[in-house]
Amino acid sequence: MRKLFVLLAIGAAIAVGAIGVPAAGAYGNTAVYQATASLNCDNKTSPFCTQVVGLGGEWEWFAFNNDGTVDATMTFCSHEGVFGAFHMNGDGIWTTGPAQIPVFGVSTDFYVSFDNGATWEDTTIPFATGHFAAKLGPGISAEAQVTHIPGR
Repeated sequence: MRKLFVLLAIGAAIAVGAIGVPAAGAYGNTAVYQATASLNCDNKTSPFCTQVVGLGGEWEWFAFNNDGTVDATMTFCSHEGVFGAFHMNGDGIWTTGPAQIPVFGVSTDFYVSFDNGATWEDTTIPFATGHFAAKLGPGISAEAQVTHIPGR
């Protein structure tokens, strides 16, 4: 009886797989690019870590849609002061432009505006497909991954 149950379960799994299940798309199917980025700053003696970005890091995910909109989720963590960790989601618009600080050696970055074009921010994420890594100093590292989704 146990073998029969296992065979039926396997048969059901094959049948469901043959029928096909549509892929989940949490943000729909309009994303042209998906990108992630991280910055980790652990150097207590670096003015960049202590005075500019703070000790800790930030981790970001973006879906750049074919209609010029962007969906984003970002998490920040500070190991000093009263801020601690916090998270935010954002919806806005995107474009590309010259890299203000070419962290990854690419001259064009994604820019986002979460207030409908009143203020544009350089994400420092390269407008190029691939994996990028930069060691900006002792205890300071950044990474980005950009994926182009063909046909969108």
